[in-house]
Amino acid sequence: MPEQDSLTTQEQIVLRRFAGAMIGACDDLQIPGADDEVIFGRMLDEARRMITRLRRGMSGFLEQFGGVARVAVLDDSEFDSVVEVARQANHPFLGAMIALVAEAYYTDPRILFSLKKEDRPPFPKGNTLEQGDWSLLDPVMARGPVYRDC
Repeated sequence: MPEQDSLTTQEQIVLRRFAGAMIGACDDLQIPGADDEVIFGRMLDEARRMITRLRRGMSGFLEQFGGVARVAVLDDSEFDSVVEVARQANHPFLGAMIALVAEAYYTDPRILFSLKKEDRPPFPKGNTLEQGDWSLLDPVMARGPVYRDC
């Protein structure tokens, strides 16, 4: 029985294959896919926070294909079919994967560099925002506080 806070080898294989199917590497732009070692490692770290829910969703979805162990050894075309079924069904497992992949992928310095973004928090330098029409906030200001005084 696997440890409560870690994923089995087969689960990791399936997650990595899904990540790679979601965002593949681009040789032209010289950026890695979501199945890159560093990006996938970051994704696994985040997955540990929601391991029970992720495991339940993954096994529930993959049950129709013979389970996690079976899907882990599918050839590429068969695995692509599994990914397509997940897309069509909009299964909660896919939603969890999208969140995990996006967070891990778009915090990678190589990806940020390719997007011409700095690998830093918005402060202390801040971000330049264009000035807009402040009168748009008048209805919000007029409604008064929406919190309770302690």
